[in-house]
Parts: sequence; C-alpha cells; structure tokens
Amino acid sequence: MMRIILFSMIILASFFSPAQENSLSHETPTISVGAEFNLFLQEKIRNGEAADLKVADSPMSFQKLESTALITTYEGINFDENATLNGSYFIPPDPIGAAGPNHLVSVVNCAIEWFTKAGVKQNSQRLGRNSGGLVGSFFATLGPLNATFDPKVIYDQYNGRFIVITLEQQSSPQASRILVAVSQTSNPNDGWYFHSINSLINIGSNSWADYPGLAVGTDAIYITANMFTFSGGGYAGGRLWIIAKSPFYSGGTATVTVHNPYPAGQATTYQPAHMFGTPQSNVGTFLIAYSGLSDGTNEYVNVVRVDNPLSAPTFNFQQFSLGNIDNTTGAYNNAPQLGTPTLIATNDRRSLNAVWRNNSLWSVFCIVPPSGVDAGQVTAHWVRVNTTTLGSLTLTDQGNIGGESIATGCYTFFPSIAVNSSNDVCIGFSASASTIYPGAYFTGRVSSDPLGYTINPDSVRRGRDYYIRTFGAGSNRWGDYSGSCVDPADDQTFYVFNQYAFTRGTPFSGEDGRWATAFGVVPVSTLPVELSSFTAKVLKNGDIQLNWRTETEVSNYGFDIERSQTSDVKGQTEWTKIGFVEGHGNSNSPKDYSFTDNNAGYGKYSYRLKQIDTDGQFEYSKIIEVDAGNIPGGFVLEQNYPNPFNPSTKIKFAVAETQSAKLIIYDVLGNEVAIPFNGTAEGGKIYEVEFSAKGGSASGGNASSGSSFRLVRNLTSGVYFYRLETQSKVENRKMLLLK
Repeated sequence: MMRIILFSMIILASFFSPAQENSLSHETPTISVGAEFNLFLQEKIRNGEAADLKVADSPMSFQKLESTALITTYEGINFDENATLNGSYFIPPDPIGAAGPNHLVSVVNCAIEWFTKAGVKQNSQRLGRNSGGLVGSFFATLGPLNATFDPKVIYDQYNGRFIVITLEQQSSPQASRILVAVSQTSNPNDGWYFHSINSLINIGSNSWADYPGLAVGTDAIYITANMFTFSGGGYAGGRLWIIAKSPFYSGGTATVTVHNPYPAGQATTYQPAHMFGTPQSNVGTFLIAYSGLSDGTNEYVNVVRVDNPLSAPTFNFQQFSLGNIDNTTGAYNNAPQLGTPTLIATNDRRSLNAVWRNNSLWSVFCIVPPSGVDAGQVTAHWVRVNTTTLGSLTLTDQGNIGGESIATGCYTFFPSIAVNSSNDVCIGFSASASTIYPGAYFTGRVSSDPLGYTINPDSVRRGRDYYIRTFGAGSNRWGDYSGSCVDPADDQTFYVFNQYAFTRGTPFSGEDGRWATAFGVVPVSTLPVELSSFTAKVLKNGDIQLNWRTETEVSNYGFDIERSQTSDVKGQTEWTKIGFVEGHGNSNSPKDYSFTDNNAGYGKYSYRLKQIDTDGQFEYSKIIEVDAGNIPGGFVLEQNYPNPFNPSTKIKFAVAETQSAKLIIYDVLGNEVAIPFNGTAEGGKIYEVEFSAKGGSASGGNASSGSSFRLVRNLTSGVYFYRLETQSKVENRKMLLLK
C-alpha cells in the first residue's frame, strides 16, 4: 500500500463584512442520506446482520432502453451492478456526472464509471473497500476504511482534469477522511493522482465530515462539508477545505488549508460555486446557502465570497431576500409515487450546487411554494445573483421548476444546474407523482427568455416501476443530489446524470425497489424559445392557422414553421419545414405572429417553431397538436386549386385505409389526358398532385409512389374532369383551364 501523502493543514482566522441584523430561522443541517446508510451498514456488519444486504448470486440484468424523443441517453450503473462491484446492496445512489472533451465520468454512492461520449463504457470500479474487506480498486492507494458515501465528480475546464471526491467515516476507532482524485489528463484512462484529507476535526468534540460540496476555480479546488459530532451525531458547523492545484496536479504533495468561513449563527449547508472564465479581482469562489432561511415572511440566501484563496483567504458575508417564495412554517413532504402509498424521500431545503459565470452566481434548492399551481408541493427552485458589484450582490432572477406539465400534483426535487458561456441554462432533477413512477427529468432556459421562465420539462428516463427501499430504517431513501454539466468541447451541449426507478426484481426484507442511472445529452437546441402563447385553429376551408406571441426577442432573424403528420394508421412522421416568417429583430416588447398552413387537410398534425437568430443559433418552441378532423366517408377528393387554372393546378386527395388509387384526367369527350397518380395511397396521408396543361410531364408532387404521364400535346382552354378511383370508392370533379 502506498504511503498516504502528507499535507499541511492551516487553520486561518475568518474575516467578514457585517451581517444583517435580522434574525432568521432555518433548518438545522441533518446527516445526509448517504452517510445515514453508511453508518447503518457499518452497524449491521459489526453485529453480523448484513447477510440480507449481500448481493444475490444471480442479480437480474437491466435491459437497455431507447432514447427519449428529444435527447440521446446512455445507461449508467444500477442497483444490481453496484452490488456486484461492492458485495452488498447500497442506497441511495447519490448520482452525479461530469463531461470532458471526449469522456463522461459518473459516480454513485460507492462506484465510479467512465464512458466515451458515444456511450461506450471503458471502466467500472468500486470506490472504497467492499463488504468483504477487500480494498476498492479506484482509491486503493489511499487504503479505504470501508465503503464510501456522498461522492462527487466535476471537470476542471481550466486545466483539463476530472476531479473526484468521496467521504468515509468510522466510529471505532474514530476516523473521517475526504478522498480526492485528479485525473492526470482530460482522459481518465491516463491515470490519476490521489490524496487523503483528514477531516476529523475537534469542534467542541470530535466531528466528522458529511455532505460535501465540490467546485474548482482558476488555482484551487474547493470542498465544503457539514460537520457532525461522533457523540450524539449533532450538527457542529461547517468547514471549507482549499486545495492548491500546484503541485498536486503534477503529482506533487498536496497543500490543503481548512477554514471556518461562516459568521456566528450563519453556519448551514453551503455549496461552493464551480467557476468559469476569469473571476473578478482576487475572487476564488463563492459559497452559497439556502436552508429555509426566513424572517417569518420572506426567505433569504447567504453568500460568502472567498478572496485570495491561496495566500491569505478572507471571507465576505452577504445576505439578501428572495421574497416570500417558501412556506417554511408548513410541512416539507415526501413525494407520492404510482403503485404504492410509500412516499419517496425528498430530504430537505439545503442548497444542492452552484455555478459562477459571466458575473452571475446560479444555485438550486427545493422549496414548498406558498401559492400557485405548485403550492404545498416540494418544488425545485433556481436563483441567479448578480456579482458585478462585489460589495453589493443583488438578486437578478429566480423561478420554480414545477412538475404540473409532467403530471398533476407532481413533486420536483434534487435539482442540479449548468450554465454555458451564453447564459443558457440546463437543470436536471427528479420528479414523482401519484400517477407516475419516480424518474429523471430536465428543463432549461436560453438567455433571451423572460425572467423566471423555464421550458416545460422533458424526461431523461421516466420511472419504470414503484420504488421501496428503506433497509428497515423507515425512510424510503431516493438520493441526495443529481448532476448537470456543460460540454467543455462545444459549450452548446449539456449533460444530465440522474437516477430513475427501474422494474422491481430484487426483493428482500419484505420490500423491493431498484434504482438505475442514465446520462441525458441535452443540446441547447432542445431548450425551446419562449412564447407567451402558441395556438392553432382549423379554419372553415380546412386550413390550419398558427398564432404565437413572443415577450422578448434578441437578434431574431425569423421562424421556420415545421410540421409532422399523425394519423391512426401512419403514426408520426419526420418534421418537415413548411414555411418561414420573418422576425422583428431586437425587441423588448410583445410581438404577434401568424402563419396559415394551406397544405394540411384532414388528419392529425403537430407543429413547432424554430426560432433562428442572426448569429445562426436556434431554439425550438413547444409542440402543439391539431386535429383537423377525420376523412369523411373514408375518402376525400378536394377541388383543385387554383380553379380556373393556367397552366398548372394542384389536386389533393386522401383515403382512410391504405389501398391502391388512380387519379385520371379526362377531356369533355371522355378521352384520357393523363394519369398523374397510379399506385398505393397510404391511409391518413394527404396527397397533393400538381398537374400541368403544358406539353411535358404531369408531376406527382408529393405523391412519390404514384406515376407521371407525359402529355402528347398542349391542352386548349376548356372544361376538364379528374377522377379518383380506389378499391372502395370512385369520385369525379370538374376543373376549368383558361388560357
């Protein structure tokens, strides 16, 4: 076993700006779900009662699932695979993932995996010691004491490295460590540097670290943690560790300092901000906290700015109001799920992660809205703080991530947030309701969206079954967090890593539930343009009129109108561009638009808008569906348009059932002039055939399965007839050629 690298630990005095004089109540941090289970498992092992947690001899295999409609997804580690690696079953998964230029790295409670960006798995290892006492593969050089908990992974875009941390705690003899790994390059296969931080700190009595926050800045790694006493498990405060990148990133001895950066009475769960770009002045990072901080009416956020992190760190504390966003006097409930009265644990209001970019600090947590459609339901919430004036931070924007578009009474929880250089945002989260199983979802916004707006959520993986997994401790533990990140290679792709409930199949101790994980690949183009309204109506002549309004527009070039057709027979086809409407350009006021689809006809259609900006970027709107009615009598032959015509006209027809069809043109004497269509007509499809009276070919238009017949001569002015013959019906119509 390699010798653990020694490090220097310096406890520095903290410096603060004066705190506000208001007295705020907040939730006292509790032990994380991951730590709770880790302690539970250690107790079971000590008492010889862990046999029921041992991995089954033949765990059920997990089927690979298809990607969702909007995004590509890759399966990650799951309940049984994790148990195979570690020798025991573990909950909760505590999933989080990160993207590098060419790889994806993910961690769960006690395992690590990495993939290529094509979803090819290259490595799968346990993090710590397994239940049989064998040293784990990944942190083996640090001599893990037991199975780890609360792991996290991020990608350091400044230096092209992945950073992984995980925690371990032991009650007898007392021990607490933070295990740290940094990849030697941006490729995790090229090797890692490892380091162990002794996080056993005497704060009145010996305390151990729990629920870490992990972030990176230009020169340092930042780790926060809540501290709990070994005796009684009471909350003792919070700590911040700062690890200098140099010389650690080149394999040298790591230099670590530990700090208490919080004013008296303000210690709670803080998350360090993952920094992007060049920070202002000597700023290292920001620590942000929300845990139901309230004066009885309004809720507040705490921010600690960390300056001069590697020389003489100082800590500037600020606090500001979010308004009345959270009913902190009401119950913080667990989430319902389909198929069982057993609820999913949503934990508490603690801050979950943070990002700083372009002079904005973003963070996510959960609240219980006091009013609105999400009132009384645990709901994910995001905030944006303007840091331009360091001495006076201000709230710029905030919003709820409601789940009502997913299911009525839907709870949303364990959010994570990522931001690109254009201030486009992606937020991953979990969701569950009495009518759906708990699953993984995402939402987001583009920089031009109105204040408070996020798109209707879409799924990474919907839950497949209900989930019950308490291991006798009473709480149906779902997790502690999720992971969202932006692709450092293109800055236009987000990755969301989260868990979802899979099909039950590993029963023991009278309960059953299996978690699985997945990466969702979310391009910015899947974050639709904001429309305050987007509607459609069927006009009397059968045309479909689309109407929409934008609240704001930034460099808007225009809108492509795209359509797909749905019918009982055919199903949904691919999206087709059917028109373009020019935009109004830069505007801060509402603008109305309209487009009429003259080429729809009978059947069911879906429409979406593609807003194209002058810089070539684009976003999609939500999708609306229109039912233009059934095909009357199973057969329709419409009047040609235009009529009279010269020299060409269009003829539409449709049949309800797939069958052979023939469209014939006659003159007044009954002579056959042309047969523009002769083939199989698909049920529910609208066919449009263009017929020309000039000598040459009569085109089959979009009726690609039909035939085109050459006219022997130019036609003269006069009356002509067209006839549609099918297996079920024959119909004739008249048309007029005027030259």
